[in-house]
Amino acid sequence: MALSRPLIAIAGAALAATAVIGVGAGAQFTTSTASSQKVTAGTVHVALSAPGATCTSSDASGCHALTLPNVGPVGSTFETPATVVTMKNTGNIPVYFTDIQMSATHDNNSASVRFLDETNVCIKSTDYSGTWVEGNGPLLTALALHPSVAENPVELKPGDTATYWVDFYAGQDSACGTIYSSGPTTTSRWHDAIGHDYATPASLNNDAQGGVVTPTLTFSFHG
Repeated sequence: MALSRPLIAIAGAALAATAVIGVGAGAQFTTSTASSQKVTAGTVHVALSAPGATCTSSDASGCHALTLPNVGPVGSTFETPATVVTMKNTGNIPVYFTDIQMSATHDNNSASVRFLDETNVCIKSTDYSGTWVEGNGPLLTALALHPSVAENPVELKPGDTATYWVDFYAGQDSACGTIYSSGPTTTSRWHDAIGHDYATPASLNNDAQGGVVTPTLTFSFHG
C-alpha cells in the first residue's frame, strides 16, 4: 500500500494551490480620472463722454456719470441745445440696457416748481439698429413713470458704442417731432399717463420766471 502515499501528497498540494488562487481572484485594480476648469467672472463697465462735459473721453476710467454744461437763462418759448452723449462698453462682456429713467431736482421755491411743471423733455438715442425717439412729452410724465422708458434689450458688445441726447423745451415742438415715442409700448404708456394725443406744449407762464431745475437721465445696464 506504499504506492498510495504519493497520491495523497499530490492531492494535498493541489488543494493548497486552489486556496491561494481563490484569494488572488478576489482583489481589484482601481484608478480614477479628474478634470478641472478655471472660470472667471466678467467685468461690466460703461463709460460716458460728451463735448464740454466732465468726461470728454469714453476711455477715461470712472466716467460712468457726467455733468453737461449749464443752459440758460431761457425765455418762455425755448428748446435747449442737445448734447450728444456717447455710451461705450469698456468692460469685457456684452451688456444690455433695458430701462431709461428720468429724475430731477429743483430749487426750493415756487418758481422752480412751476418751471418743472411747465417743461417738456425729448429723449432720442442711436444704436446699431437706428435712431429712435425714446420719450417725448411733459417732463412730469417722464418723472412719474418707472421706468420712464422700458426698452427692448439693446446689446453693447465690448468696445461698442451707442449715443443719446436730451433736450428740454416749452412753447414749441422739439427736435423729436410730434410723437410721444418711436415705440408703441412707450407711446401707449405716455399717452395713458398724459390722457391725450401729443399736443404742442404751451409757453412758460410768468410764475416760472427765475426757476431752476436739474434733470438727470439714467440708463440701466446688465450683463
